Amino acid sequence: MANTTSGTTTFEKGFSISDIVEESYERIGIQGVSGHQLRSARRSLNILFQEWGNRGAPLTKIGRSDYQSLSNKTQEGTPSQYFVQRFIDKVTITLYLTPGSSEAGNTINYYYVKRIQDAGAYTNDADVPYRFVPCMTAGLAYYLAIKNAPDRVQMLKMLYEDELQRALQEDGSSSSTYISPKVYYPEA
Repeated sequence: MANTTSGTTTFEKGFSISDIVEESYERIGIQGVSGHQLRSARRSLNILFQEWGNRGAPLTKIGRSDYQSLSNKTQEGTPSQYFVQRFIDKVTITLYLTPGSSEAGNTINYYYVKRIQDAGAYTNDADVPYRFVPCMTAGLAYYLAIKNAPDRVQMLKMLYEDELQRALQEDGSSSSTYISPKVYYPEA
């Protein structure tokens, strides 16, 4: 007799914030949560989402001190470096070398990390790709253990980091990427 499968792949669609909170509390050995524990978990989940935003995408860039040490920030040419400043309401990317008139019409293509929506109501679905559900649950369990089960913190932190690394690797490319500017030298 042949084994059958469900034929569906929509599990994450029914994985609400309350399901994530309940699963995370169960991982630290607490069942039947309500009231303050639910609010605390939702707050911790929103902090977890902010932490993911801080990790950002794996991009190569120059830091503030490297940018500040550049002697002529207005020098024109084909950009080869960039500096990122994060503000409360915006992110600014500064290119170096500054594109000149000969570079008019060039386009910069980039990937960015969109801020994850807050957890909101317990009936909401989480605003994360399905492959991040395991690390989201592990991360919330780790955050809740800090507050409620200190004896499980180290184990849950290792599990969370492992789950997060696995999810982030799926977002990346398995091949090396090299970016170099196109440089033209005028003939003498």
